[in-house]
Amino acid sequence: MKNKKYSRDAWMKKIYTLFSVFVLISSFSLYSETKKENQVLDWDNERKLFVHKNVSIEELNLKSTSNYVLDHFSIYSGLEENPIPLSQVEGNLKYLTLGYQLQKIESRWKTIALTSGSKDKITEFYPRIIVRVNAPYAYSPTEYFDSKVFLKNTALTIPPSESNGKWQSELWFAPKWDIPVLSTFAFERIIDTATCPDAIYHEYTHLITGKYLGNNAIGRSLAEGLSDYYAASILDHPVLYTHKTCEAVKRQLLVSTFRLDREIGLYDSSIESDFKKDFAFIPSLLWQYRQVVGGELADVTIFQAIENTSVGDRFFPEFINTLSTSLYKELKKRNGEQVATDMVQKIEDSVLIPHGVYSKYSRKKIVFSFFPKTSIKVPNSDEKSNEFCGVKNELEFYWKDVSLEEPTLRFYWNCNQVKIPMVIQIEQSNPIHYLLDSNLRFINGKLRFASLSADKPNPKLSEENQNLYRQMYQYVKENYFYRKSMEKEIRLYFDSNNDVNRIDNIRMEFAYLGNSKKRFRYSFVPVSGESY
Repeated sequence: MKNKKYSRDAWMKKIYTLFSVFVLISSFSLYSETKKENQVLDWDNERKLFVHKNVSIEELNLKSTSNYVLDHFSIYSGLEENPIPLSQVEGNLKYLTLGYQLQKIESRWKTIALTSGSKDKITEFYPRIIVRVNAPYAYSPTEYFDSKVFLKNTALTIPPSESNGKWQSELWFAPKWDIPVLSTFAFERIIDTATCPDAIYHEYTHLITGKYLGNNAIGRSLAEGLSDYYAASILDHPVLYTHKTCEAVKRQLLVSTFRLDREIGLYDSSIESDFKKDFAFIPSLLWQYRQVVGGELADVTIFQAIENTSVGDRFFPEFINTLSTSLYKELKKRNGEQVATDMVQKIEDSVLIPHGVYSKYSRKKIVFSFFPKTSIKVPNSDEKSNEFCGVKNELEFYWKDVSLEEPTLRFYWNCNQVKIPMVIQIEQSNPIHYLLDSNLRFINGKLRFASLSADKPNPKLSEENQNLYRQMYQYVKENYFYRKSMEKEIRLYFDSNNDVNRIDNIRMEFAYLGNSKKRFRYSFVPVSGESY
């Protein structure tokens, strides 16, 4: 009986051992097969989403047999000193997608540059760009907080820093950060952006625009808007940072869709210095431009505009003007002058002007085109000032210097050859008000001293003239300005008969006359409006 029981136990042990060996071998086999299956996320243009796609490791055109090094990129994990070993890359969806999409966006930009006629090799970086996945400081839930931003910074492009005489740029992608407990209920707040191709496209575009707009442009409205535009244009899809463009977003209930095809309002100059105020205006306007001219032409002409944009230039008026010029020149080269002229005007009328911006092709329609093109001297209308300005009492207005780019009218009050400089800063928060139409009757401005130290006379003046200067300063301060703000609202009226596209007289006076009706009232003869 014991022998039978022993025999049965031994047999069970053999079966258990064989089964364990089988499971172990199967696991190794399964692991081996899984590891060999290299997949990336690639765009399905028909379904408008990223799908898994099998690739071979050779398709990445690796430049190292041991580490993750591409033509112009070295990819690291965190702050490690050496690029990721290839043994960790195989079978890793995130690592493979990152390298695959970096090469894809690089190839697209190379095509854009060649088509544009650029001589710059914009996609070549020496030394290689350092790319860091699982970067620890791209986002810190404890160290970074901005109440204006609902989507926190999960990826960033670090401007070049000098090391041993060479300039090195870096791209950082944050790891996923889960809110404890809440992540169980599908509330992951932060995604792993290295798996999001649209985020990769956005950050790579910063490398391109930084060459022209300046590295300090990263984070400014123009650079951010361009990065969002090109991310959408490469996908040919106006919706970004969703579960369709980034697989990791599908369970993020707190993330809202970023669309470039929604209605946008009028341009507000405050977005130039604070892109957080309106993320969507610039990329959405560029998307509308793309819808009219076509994707290929839009990508090329927008890049040409980037090439000809200087460090510090604003979206409006500088970039818009450069973009219209690029469109005109490119279409004239391709299809002739008439086609170019018609398309530029179509963009002005259907895309730019309805949103409060315009280029030089519409400038004959703006009030600045009617301003005098010289400096003009006029007698001081304030009769009370004649009490101490008996020899000469006049104002000299420098109309020739007023422009859309610099809407400031400078002038001097000349009292007995002693001059005090002043300015009228024309209100510019909404430049659509500069366009002539049936509703335009005036524009507003602020009268101020030209200098913050206007109370201090030039020490080179004689003592008598210094005293006169102080008297002039005190007179303006007490009779013209509000005491707290040290400024006064000015209004430029545009008088015309029945033709709304014509100005017959430019009238300048205080916006709120009060007891000073005649103290600041002047008239100027406008020009034809065609020579701006």
